[in-house]
Amino acid sequence: MIALRRSVVPLVIVLVFLIALFYAVFPFQTFLDQNSAISGARAELNALNEDNDALRARMEKLSQPEEIERLARSEYNLVYPGEEAFAMLPPAPEPVQIPDLWPLNALVSSLTG
Repeated sequence: MIALRRSVVPLVIVLVFLIALFYAVFPFQTFLDQNSAISGARAELNALNEDNDALRARMEKLSQPEEIERLARSEYNLVYPGEEAFAMLPPAPEPVQIPDLWPLNALVSSLTG
């Protein structure tokens, strides 16, 4: 009986130690995961706050009549009544130069006279 106690007691102590270790390590890993999630959420919150600040600044800028007129003229080609809008076309592309070695040059020159 005493021999059985001597072999069971260390086994029970090790088992209790392992259970305590499991309950100590498992919440610690959860704690680390939560800290990582919180850091990610804080970074996202900071980015959203910066975006909100930029949008507020743009909203304030767009509330000014000068900015509205500038955007209407530049992006939408709008004009006041009585004004005329003109569009400048890009210059025509340069004609393609065909080398003299082209086999059909003689045919083209004979056809055009």
